[in-house]
Amino acid sequence: MNQNYVVTQGNNLIEARHKKPLTAREQKIILTMVSMIEPTDGDFKDYIISVRDFHEMLGLEGREHYTEIKKIVESLMTKVVEIPLEDKGWLMTHWVSTARYVDGSGVIQIRFAPELKPYLLQLKDTFTSYKLNNILSLKSVYAIRLYELMKKWQTVAEWKCSIDSLRGKLGASNKSYNLYGNFKNKILLPAIKELNEQTDLLIQYKEIKKGRKVDAIEFTIRHVPEKKIKVPHLENISESVEELSEIDKLRIRVNELAEGYQFDTSFFAQLHQGASLIWQDDAEQELEFLIRYVNEEKSVKNPLGFIKSKITSAWEIHEAGGRITFADLQPVKERWAGREEKLPDWFTSKDEPVEPSESNPELAKEKEKLLKKLAEKKKRPQEDASPS
Repeated sequence: MNQNYVVTQGNNLIEARHKKPLTAREQKIILTMVSMIEPTDGDFKDYIISVRDFHEMLGLEGREHYTEIKKIVESLMTKVVEIPLEDKGWLMTHWVSTARYVDGSGVIQIRFAPELKPYLLQLKDTFTSYKLNNILSLKSVYAIRLYELMKKWQTVAEWKCSIDSLRGKLGASNKSYNLYGNFKNKILLPAIKELNEQTDLLIQYKEIKKGRKVDAIEFTIRHVPEKKIKVPHLENISESVEELSEIDKLRIRVNELAEGYQFDTSFFAQLHQGASLIWQDDAEQELEFLIRYVNEEKSVKNPLGFIKSKITSAWEIHEAGGRITFADLQPVKERWAGREEKLPDWFTSKDEPVEPSESNPELAKEKEKLLKKLAEKKKRPQEDASPS
C-alpha cells in the first residue's frame, strides 16, 4: 500500500453526521478506497485492497483471517452517513454498495454507493485533502474524524463548533456522551492527544461557555510538517526510497520560490488539481507567476489563503468560458504611476474566504468586464495590422 496516497473529499462529506458510526478499522478501509480515486475518474470503480494490506492496515496478527475480514466488510456495508445539502436538507446513504472476494485471488473488491459521487469525484473547489498515512497511525475513530475536520479548517487556523454538532460529526452517539464531562474525558481530550502525538497537526482548544454550561469548543490548528509519522505494522517493511511523484517534485520546486511560507503535501494537492484543470500544461508557470507576486506584494498577510482564493476565482472564470492568467500581474510598488489599470475586486482582495461565497451579481459583472477587455486587447493588434 502506498502511504503517500492522498485522501480528497468534498467538504460536505467531511462535515457529515455519522448516524451509524464507522469503527476505526472501517474508517481506514473507506479512506484507503478514497485515496485510490484519481482526479479524472468520472465514475466509481471496484477499489481493490489486497488481503495482506487489510492485515497491515487493520492490525490483524498472524495468518490471513478471511472470516474476520468478511465480518468487517459485512459490518461496513451497514453503516450510514448523513450529509448536509446546500438547500439545508440532508442526504442519508450507505458508504458501500458492493464487496466481493474471489477465492484464491488474495484481494477484496469494494465499490462506493453511487450517492457519494458528488462528494468524491472530480472535485473542483470545496474539498479537503491530506496524506493517507496520517490516519493510518491513529487507533481511535474519534481521532480520525477530528483529524479530518481539523484538516478542513487548517488553512484558516481555527474553528468553532457547538458541542451538540461536534458530537454528531464525531459519531459520539452513546447517550452517556450527552454529559459534557464524559464527552470531554472519553472522546475529546484523548482524540486531541492522539492527533498531537501521531499526526502532522498540533491542536489546542478553548471551552466557550453560555452561562455555566460549556456550549462550544474553539480549536486552534497548527501544521507541524517536520513531525515524523509512524505507521503501525508498516515499520518493518524494507525502507526502499520511493521515487518522488511528479506532484511532489513540483511542490519542492515551488517551495524553493516561496518566501516565508511553504506548501504542505495535502494543501498543494488541492491547488495543483485546480490549477491543472484551468491551465493544463501551463499550471506550473501560472503558479510560479502567482507565487512571485505574493513574494513581492507586501500587503498580502496570508500567502497560502491568498493563493488559494485567487485560484478559486480563476476557476469560476474558467467555468464561465473565459480565460485568465497571472502573467502580467505586478505588485503595487512596481506599477507605472501614470495611466494605471485597476484590477477587479475579485483579485485585489487579500482576504481568504472561510467558505466559498454564493454567486455575487457584482462579482459576475466585474468578471464579464474583464473578459470583454481581454477580448478587445486580442482584437486590437489585428485591427492595427490591417491596411488603411
